[in-house]
Amino acid sequence: MALVENHKPNDSLRSDDDDDENIIYVIDISNGSFPEQMPNRIESGDTIEFKTNQTDEYDIFQVYKGEDNYYRVNNGFELLNIKNNTTKNNRRILLSLNLHQSKIELYFCIIPSSQREIILKSRKCLNENCEKNCLIIHKNEIKFSLSDNKESQKLILHKGDTIKLDWISKRGNGYRIEEKKFCPISGGLYKVEQTSEIITNRTQSKGNFTKTFNEFGTSFLFRLTETNQIHDIIVCIIKDNYHIKHIEITDINIQPNVISIEQNDSIIFEWNTIEKQTIVQIEPFFIDQTNQQSIELKTEGKHFFWPNEPSCRGYMIHKFHETGIFCFKTANNQIGTIIVEPKITIHSFPIFGDQLILKMKTTDLIQFEWKMSDSQDEPILITIDANSSVVPDTTGGLTGIFDCSIHKCVKVEPFFRHHFHTCEAFIFNIPQHGLYNFSYSDNRDDVVLSVIVEKSITNHRVTSNEQNMFEPNTLVINRYDQVWFNSLSTTLTNIYRTDEYGNHLEENKPIFQPQLNSVNYFMQQFQQTGVYYFSMDISHDHSKKSRTLSPLAIIVLPEIRFHYKLIRLSDFDSQAIITNINDFIIWQFEQIIRFNVIQLRTNETLQDLVSCHDRAIPGRNRQCLAVECIMPGTFYFANPEFERVTGSDETRLISTIIIDPPFSRACFLITDQQFIPNVLYVTQNETVSWILLNNDQYHRIYVESDENKREMNENNRIDRSIEQYINDIHYLYTFDQCGQFTIRSNRFNNTATVIVYPDNIIRSEKKRAQSPELIEEIDIVSQYGTQVHLQCSNPDAIIYYTLDGTLPTRHYKNVYAYNSNEGISFVKTGLHVLRAYATENEKLSSTVFTSSPTFVMANEELEAIRELQSMWNNTKITISAAIQYPNKLYGKIEVEPTNSTDLIDHFELYVDDVAQRVHLSSSDVKFSAEGFAGGEQYEIHVIAYPKENIVDAEPIQSNKRAFEIKREIQGGAPLISLAVSNEQSTIFLMWAHIGDHVNQYIVYVDNIETTTISEKDFNDFFGIQFHGAQQKKRYILHVEAKLKDSNEIRKSNIITVNPPLEMPLKEQLIDRYFAYITVNAESPPPDMRLEIIHLDRFTNRRPEPKRTIESLPITTGLRNAIPTISFEQNSDGITLSLATKSPVISDFVESYRVMVDGEQYGELLSPQDESKI
Repeated sequence: MALVENHKPNDSLRSDDDDDENIIYVIDISNGSFPEQMPNRIESGDTIEFKTNQTDEYDIFQVYKGEDNYYRVNNGFELLNIKNNTTKNNRRILLSLNLHQSKIELYFCIIPSSQREIILKSRKCLNENCEKNCLIIHKNEIKFSLSDNKESQKLILHKGDTIKLDWISKRGNGYRIEEKKFCPISGGLYKVEQTSEIITNRTQSKGNFTKTFNEFGTSFLFRLTETNQIHDIIVCIIKDNYHIKHIEITDINIQPNVISIEQNDSIIFEWNTIEKQTIVQIEPFFIDQTNQQSIELKTEGKHFFWPNEPSCRGYMIHKFHETGIFCFKTANNQIGTIIVEPKITIHSFPIFGDQLILKMKTTDLIQFEWKMSDSQDEPILITIDANSSVVPDTTGGLTGIFDCSIHKCVKVEPFFRHHFHTCEAFIFNIPQHGLYNFSYSDNRDDVVLSVIVEKSITNHRVTSNEQNMFEPNTLVINRYDQVWFNSLSTTLTNIYRTDEYGNHLEENKPIFQPQLNSVNYFMQQFQQTGVYYFSMDISHDHSKKSRTLSPLAIIVLPEIRFHYKLIRLSDFDSQAIITNINDFIIWQFEQIIRFNVIQLRTNETLQDLVSCHDRAIPGRNRQCLAVECIMPGTFYFANPEFERVTGSDETRLISTIIIDPPFSRACFLITDQQFIPNVLYVTQNETVSWILLNNDQYHRIYVESDENKREMNENNRIDRSIEQYINDIHYLYTFDQCGQFTIRSNRFNNTATVIVYPDNIIRSEKKRAQSPELIEEIDIVSQYGTQVHLQCSNPDAIIYYTLDGTLPTRHYKNVYAYNSNEGISFVKTGLHVLRAYATENEKLSSTVFTSSPTFVMANEELEAIRELQSMWNNTKITISAAIQYPNKLYGKIEVEPTNSTDLIDHFELYVDDVAQRVHLSSSDVKFSAEGFAGGEQYEIHVIAYPKENIVDAEPIQSNKRAFEIKREIQGGAPLISLAVSNEQSTIFLMWAHIGDHVNQYIVYVDNIETTTISEKDFNDFFGIQFHGAQQKKRYILHVEAKLKDSNEIRKSNIITVNPPLEMPLKEQLIDRYFAYITVNAESPPPDMRLEIIHLDRFTNRRPEPKRTIESLPITTGLRNAIPTISFEQNSDGITLSLATKSPVISDFVESYRVMVDGEQYGELLSPQDESKI
C-alpha cells in the first residue's frame, strides 16, 4: 500500500544546475506576503523561487480557501526555515501540475517559523497570512505563429503538452504540417497518423495545426510546401512528466474516476460540493462479507483518507510511493480508482563519452546526447547495427520489434540528417529486451554503442464476457509479470482460485469481489512459477455445475534473466552458465573487440578445437557480445577475444552455456506402463511436470490427494495441451497443499506418489539430500579414459549423473546411476560437462552439481602428442634487430629447425621483461616496434608459445638484444613519446632532458600552451599526465625547448592521439613508467637506413633516473578546478578540506571522487557541496 512519509510535491525538485530547462520566477516575501507586482503568467512546469532579505526564518506552506477561512493542505507544497542565506534549492517549488482546466489558484500561508507549532495544532490559518498570497497557475501553452521565413527550432516538452501552430503567408505560399518519427532500424522517417486533432493534408496559405504529445520520445513536425519540399522543422523532445494530477469530486461523480500515474507521483483530491464529502481508501479487491460493504483502510501513515470531519470544501494531496491499484470512496459511495505504474526512467547516453555500454529496462527510454562540435567529420545519425545486435528469436527481428513493415520508412534526406545533428538529443523506447548496438556515423571503424535492454514486468490482459468466459483461456507469462482482469459483463461476478476442474482452492473465499460504482479492475502479480487456474462465480447447485466452463489457466515460466560475464585481464571464468529458455548471455569485455563468438560442436576433434578461431567472423568494433538461449541443451562458445583480452595462452578458452528446460527439477517420465520415478518428494507450491515418451496426446494424468478429496468431473476438466505452450511437457501440476498425493493414468494401472513437505519441516528436519561432490578436479583437457569419482555425505544416497550437460533429474537413457566401485570414465571424445544429483528415501532430491567443461582427447591422439612434444623441446628461437632513427625498431625471428614453425601458435615481444599485448603469428617473423622513449635503455626478446595440441609444453624464450634511444631528433629538439596509462581517459606524454643549454620546456596541446617547465624543476626525464581526454577526439601534442643564450626555439616531433588508447601491455604495471609501444607485423623498406643492434645485454644497466611528473586536465577550463586538499586530524578521524582556484568550476566539473588508498571513499561530491568532509 502507499505510504505517507510526509513527502511534499516539491521533493523531486532538481538541483540548482538545472536552470537551463526551467523558467524560474523569483518572489520576494521580505514583507511577510507576496508583492503586489507579480509575474504576468506562471505556467505549469515553471519553478517559483522565494527570497527574503530578512535574517528571521519564515515558513511557506500551501493552504486552501473554505468559505471565508484558510486551511492547511495535507502534504501540500511547503518550504521551512527560509531566510536570506538559504540555498536556492531550499527556496524553490516546482509547479509540476497536470492541468485539465485553463488555470487554477494556489494559496500560501507565510508565517515566522517560530509560530509553526501553533499553526500545526489548528488547521485554520489567519486570513492576513494567506489572502494576498495567491499564485494563478495557467495550463502550459505552446503557441507559435509562423511566417514565410524558415524557422526550424527545438522544443523541450512534458508528456501531455499541446502544441498549437498557425501560419499566414504574405507571399501566398501554401504550407501543411506533417508529423514524422525517425526509425533507428532503417535510418528513415515515417509518417505519424493523426487522430482527432486539427490537421489538414493539403497546403494552405492560412492554416493551423494542433498536437497533444501523450508519449515520451522525439517527434519532428515538418512544414512542407506545395511541392512537398521541407520548409522548416520543429523538433519536439518529450522528456519529462507532470508529477501532480488532479481529481475533482462533485455531488454526482468523480472526475476522472480512473486515473493513471507513475510511481512517486501525487494526486490532488479536491471538492466544493453541496453535500458534505470525505474520502477514504478502500480495499480494491474485497468487500466485507458481513455487511457487503467496502473495507475501509484508515491506518495513519499507511493509507490515504480525509483526516477531518466531512465538509463541503476539501483539498488534500497524497504521494504514491508503490505501484498497484488503489481505490477510494466518497461519502455518497462513489468509487475512484488510481493505477500507479512503475516510474519511467530516461537514461542519458553521451555518444562521445567514455561509456560504451548502457543497461536499461523495456519500460525505460534512452536519450542519446551529443554536442554539434563533437563530430568533426560528418553529421550524427543514430542507427541500429543489425548484424551485431541480438534480439528475441520470436519477435520477427528488429523490423518486427519496431513495426517497420507498418511504418513504411522513407530514406533520410541529407537536409534532415544535418537537422538531426543539430538536435543534440534523440529519445525513444526500445520495447523488447535484447542487445542493441547503435552506430552514429558511416565510419565502420567507429565503436558502436551497446544498449542492454532487460525485460521489465509485463502487463497482460484477460477479459471476461457475458458468458463468464475468459479470453484468452490460456495465458503464458513470466514470473513477476502482472495479469489484469477486466470484465465486459454487466453482471458482477467474483473471481476464484480453483483447480483444473473448477473446484475452489479455498471454499467461499474469492480473490476478487466487484464493488458497485467501481470500474472493477483486478490485478494479480505472480511471484512463483507454476500453473494457476481461475474461474468466475461457480454455483453450488450440482445441476448447474456441469455447465460450468473450463477455468482460465495461467502458466508462469521463470523470469527472463540476463547473465553477465566480464572478460578482463587474467580473468576468465570457465564454469558453466546455467540458464533457462529465453535468457540472455552477455559477455562484457574490458577492451574494444571485433570478432563474433564461434559455436563449437560437442564432437570437435583436438585439431578442430585448436583451429576454431579461424572460424571467427569480424564485425563492428564494440565492447560486448550476446546470445539468446533459444532451446534446451549444452552449448560451447569460443572467441579469439577471450584470449586476447584476458591475456591467456594456456588453452582455447571456452564459455559453456547450459539451457535447462522449465519445470525439470521435479518431473515424471511417462512410459507405456509406468511413471519414472515411482515416488517424488517436493516442497509446497512446487510445480511438477510430466513428460511423455510417446506421442499419445490423449494420455490423461490425475492427481488425487490422499487426505482432501476433490471432485473430479471430466466435463469440467481443462482440456488443452500444455505442450502447445511449453515444448516437451505434457502436464503440469502445482502442489499448493502439503500431504501425500496419488498420480494415476488413464492408460495403465501403475500409480506414482508425490509427497509434499512444508518449508519449515524441510529446514528443521533436514528433509533435503546433500548435493554430491567431486573428489578429483576435472582438467580443461582430459586424456582418454580419465576417471573421476563422486561422494555424498550419506553413503546410502543414490547418485544420478549425465556427461552431456543435461539435467539428470529427467531420467532419459543418458542418465546413469553412479557406482562408487567403478567411478566415471571419460571414454567419448569431445566436449563434456558432468552434472549429478542425489536422492534419499523420504527426502527431497539434492540440488544439481555441475562441473566445469572438459575436452576429452581421442585415444589415438596421445602418441602423436608425445611426438610433437619432442619436436618442441628441440626448437631454438633467435632474434635480430635494427633501429630506424629516431625510435622505431625492426626485428626478425628465426626458428630452428624451420619445420618447428608449424608448432608455434604465436610470438610475444618482451621489452625489459614486460610482455606486449600484441601477438605475432608464427608467420610474422618480421616485425616492427615503435614508440620507444628518448634517452632510455631497452632489452628485448621474444617468447614462442606452442599450439594447443602440444600438451604440457613450456614456452621457448629467444636471445636478447639491447639498445639505447637518442634523446634528440634531427635539429637538436627533444624526442617526445607516449607512456602507458592505466586509465583510458589519460594521455601520458614523456621526454628526456636534452642538455644544460635549455632553460625552459613549453608543452602544447592542439597548439595551445598548457604548461611550462622551468630550469628550477629540471630532472633527467619529464612526464605530463593529461587527464579527462574525450574518447574519439583527436589531440595534437608537441614540446618546444627554449635555449638559454639565443632564445632559440627547438620544436619536438608531433604526436597525434585519438583516445581511447588500448592497453599495449599484457598486464598493467604499477609504480613504473613504461613507453607506449605499438607492435606490428612489418618489414623495413629495402632502401631504409637502419642501425644494426649487436649488443646482447647491458653489463651495467643505468639506475632508474629522476623524473619530474605533472598531472593536468587536458581541457583548459578544468585546470582551475583541480582541488588543493588539506586535512586536520580530530578525535573521529580527519577533516578533509578542498580548495579550488575558480568559483565557476561547475561549468567544467560534474563531481569529485574522494580516493583513499586507491579506493573510492563515500559518495561523489558536487562542486556545490561543503568544502569540508
